[in-house]
Amino acid sequence: MDLPLEAQTNARKERLAKLRGMKRKQQDPEAADSLTGADSMEPGEMNASTVILSGRNYDFEAKAPKLGYDLAPTDNHETLESQAARIAIETRKTIDDEDTTDKTIDLLSLQPKKPNWDLKRDVDQKLVRLEHLTDNAIARILRDRILQSQTAAGSTNTENLAGLIRQREKEEEKEGKEEEG
Repeated sequence: MDLPLEAQTNARKERLAKLRGMKRKQQDPEAADSLTGADSMEPGEMNASTVILSGRNYDFEAKAPKLGYDLAPTDNHETLESQAARIAIETRKTIDDEDTTDKTIDLLSLQPKKPNWDLKRDVDQKLVRLEHLTDNAIARILRDRILQSQTAAGSTNTENLAGLIRQREKEEEKEGKEEEG
């Protein structure tokens, strides 16, 4: 098995060596022609070396290898970089214009329409639960007062209720006067 592979590699090496030799033989006459007759050539005449060379990497007018593009590939097209640079320049101009005009800032446009909107956002859910608790607490207090007045007075329910309402109104009036004064 090793012998056929070695034979194949050796045959390939020989073929490659022959091809290299053939290329060297072809390049020698061209080099001689280009060195002797290319420099004394007039612009209208064609030399064999100019016909054979592809010209991809060789500039015939400068008689040297091409170093780069004649025109940049992006000359006729707008690139993202050029758009970004243009936008940056425009924004700088507008910022400079705004700085020079010194416009007054309208404070009403900066502040929200309702100053307590952020407070209401978080508190509304808690208030719903607290309202239920306050209603229950008020009902409990009223029951306790009714029971206390019933045991103390020992009279009918209608009289106790009317008395409790009057007592509550008097307490509210006292609290209102204390708050005002």
